[in-house]
Amino acid sequence: MIFRLIQIVLPQIKKEQSERIIKKMDVMDYSCSKFSKTHLKFDIIVKMDRSEELLEIFQKEFSVLDGFRIIIIPIETYIPFPEEESNSENLETKKQSERISREEIYAHVSEMSQLTRIYMILVAASAFVASIGLLNDDVAVIIGAMIIAPLLGPNIGLSLATVMGNRKFIVRSVKTNLIGFLIAAAVSIAVGMIFVVNPQNPSIVLRTDIGRGSFFLALASGLAGSLALTTGLTTALVGVMVAVALMPPLAAFGLLIGSGNFYLAFGAFLLFLVNLISINLAATVSFMAQNIKPIEEEESRKAKITARKSIMLLASILIILFALIRFHIIY
Repeated sequence: MIFRLIQIVLPQIKKEQSERIIKKMDVMDYSCSKFSKTHLKFDIIVKMDRSEELLEIFQKEFSVLDGFRIIIIPIETYIPFPEEESNSENLETKKQSERISREEIYAHVSEMSQLTRIYMILVAASAFVASIGLLNDDVAVIIGAMIIAPLLGPNIGLSLATVMGNRKFIVRSVKTNLIGFLIAAAVSIAVGMIFVVNPQNPSIVLRTDIGRGSFFLALASGLAGSLALTTGLTTALVGVMVAVALMPPLAAFGLLIGSGNFYLAFGAFLLFLVNLISINLAATVSFMAQNIKPIEEEESRKAKITARKSIMLLASILIILFALIRFHIIY
């Protein structure tokens, strides 16, 4: 069982109303204390899968009030440990939610999607290491490049921003992604211009061949990335999985461009695009299936329309890419 400590600060005049709300919810425990001369603070311990409902009610009721704020703190354990629910109650809980709150998801992904110097340095380092690994046909080095590639955040961030209908977040995620990809391409192109590139190298040839396996790998990466974030699991290994689908094809593209092998480079670029679109498509569908949406009904309606249009657009782009791939293979 996973718990959250939710601290809510609001005006003292709302104490009775707040307590009525809390008592109606399935909370483990709560207390109330003085926060300031005019405000009080509730400390509420709740199961992770019940936190979003509680947060949503309080935000709808009190978000416009002066001084209102919410702090969410993960709890390692709770003693005495609560009794296990019966099977019927457990099934009902699972139907309600099996993930952390949208507020936690948003805060986590927003931080991962930031364009920072560290992000750009890690992308450049990953592209360089991946390029050297491809040149030497060294799988261990290529895996090392995947470990340091910070590509999960902006891609999952784009999908989350889509289902939340947050245009600023969408623009920021696209910007972070685009700059990261340009840096990786520039580094690998430079490596391709400096070192001798063997286009028959198995590691490079593998990244120019678009097969069904690559497509399903990308779909699985997007699905795994979204689920890891929404369930509060570690994203480190999933981040490697996403990087596996993106960085090697991008590095191979740069190496082949830098060495003048433009035909093979086009194949690597197509593989990169297919993987990129597939990751975002799978993550967007996953977020929608988990009912992640804005609190307000009108915003939720608009966000759902945006998400559906995005899914249709991504699916259409995939169809076009597969047509280009077939044309590329034939000619």
